[in-house]
Amino acid sequence: MSGSEALAGLDITPPPTLAVGKGTAFVIAGWCYHPGERTRGLSIQIGESRQRVELFRLPRRDVYEGLGEDDPARPQAFRSGFAAVVDVSPVDRQRMLELAAVITLESGREASVPLASIAAAPGLPTPPEAAGAGFPGPGGQRVAICMATYNPPAELLDRQLDSIRRQTHHNWVCLISDDDSGPEGLERLMSAIDGDPRFVISRGPKRLGFYGNFERAMSMVPASADFVTLCDQDDRWYPEKLARLLAATGDAQLAYSDARVVNPVGEVILPSYWTVRSTNYTNFGSLLLANTITGAASLFRRSLLDDILPLPPRFGNGFHDHWLALVAMSHGRIEYVNAPLYDYVQHEGAVIGHTEANKPHRSLRTHLLDRLRNPGDGSRVAYYYKWHQHLLFDEILRLRCWEVMSRSKRRTLRRLLDADSGTAGIAWLLGRRARRLWGRDETLDRELSYAYALIRRRGVSALTAGRQRPNRLLPRDASVPPAPPTY
Repeated sequence: MSGSEALAGLDITPPPTLAVGKGTAFVIAGWCYHPGERTRGLSIQIGESRQRVELFRLPRRDVYEGLGEDDPARPQAFRSGFAAVVDVSPVDRQRMLELAAVITLESGREASVPLASIAAAPGLPTPPEAAGAGFPGPGGQRVAICMATYNPPAELLDRQLDSIRRQTHHNWVCLISDDDSGPEGLERLMSAIDGDPRFVISRGPKRLGFYGNFERAMSMVPASADFVTLCDQDDRWYPEKLARLLAATGDAQLAYSDARVVNPVGEVILPSYWTVRSTNYTNFGSLLLANTITGAASLFRRSLLDDILPLPPRFGNGFHDHWLALVAMSHGRIEYVNAPLYDYVQHEGAVIGHTEANKPHRSLRTHLLDRLRNPGDGSRVAYYYKWHQHLLFDEILRLRCWEVMSRSKRRTLRRLLDADSGTAGIAWLLGRRARRLWGRDETLDRELSYAYALIRRRGVSALTAGRQRPNRLLPRDASVPPAPPTY
């Protein structure tokens, strides 16, 4: 794209639509330069807000080599890369938000170039079927069960719904958001609830995927609910699941349990979900880096939905249960029931399984040698997608929950938000490796992966400082890699 003499392109684009609530943000990355002058500063204009970009003038060998050898714009094109997490202020009506890059040039003048348009709307629409959701009686805590379905397997669905009906805690309603299942899948679902008024089904008008479908299910929760829990279509709850989680909550914001891992016919594969990796519900820094609180195991206070919804825009491999766990710990304490309260069905159709969540850790020597021998796209993917997905959650957490956080949690969050521009955050990441001495392995070595990606990003920038063309020391991969597949 071009405009006002500036040139720009995006490799990581903003979401085409955005539900704007208490505060949200999105990730963008690309290149931007003026053909005739060097860039002194870069800002992103979104609507009426202008935000300074901290990470700009990153080397872009691909942009440089995309121009002819005699093109006078080559020197400016070489250090044209940028990446940013852009905040979006709440809007009070649906409208289009125009996104533009504004370059401050060495001469002091500005040049701007449009980047994208975003359709923004305040909050999330509540499915009309949710209006009919009511609790069966006044006794006990009122629990809203949010189930996400998509072409559910008949036998597993029946088993799961029967396990919900057998709960010893009776004051619940099950809100089912169906992700545009085919006619057979929807008929199977309607037949399975068999007119039971405790189950409310709302079929989505288009396919959202598991992330958006759980968001839609949570938007159905009535204001009268006291607690909320998430539910997969193919697991099996133990009769005491709701009762024990409610009893464990106390003054905590969220309680969760262990689970058995079983195959589709109910045979036990593992007696605990946490076989290689430790679960974590007390360390805020560890939870920011990697989640161990699964949505299907959790029950949380309904008041948290004010900060949980709308979910952050899906980027990289962000997960809804990680986000709600972060919001819960920002507000206070999390409790853990050290016993399985449901059977987690491990099968090929599962979005993310026990094996993925329990990857064994590697030694520090193995980790570093692998990075040196096989640089490939790994570090760039870790930086542009995994690190920025982490930053996106952190920034929206700051926008929504800063005031309710303790001082120590604010300090940890700020340390990570500033890690790409200072030294304290990287030192903190590397220092956390010592936690292994005490058997703490809940983060799957995210600290090393992120620290390496951040250090490498700085190293590549240092190799090109003051230069107008690539040198022989610059890696061939000075660009934004293609997005990795998402779950």
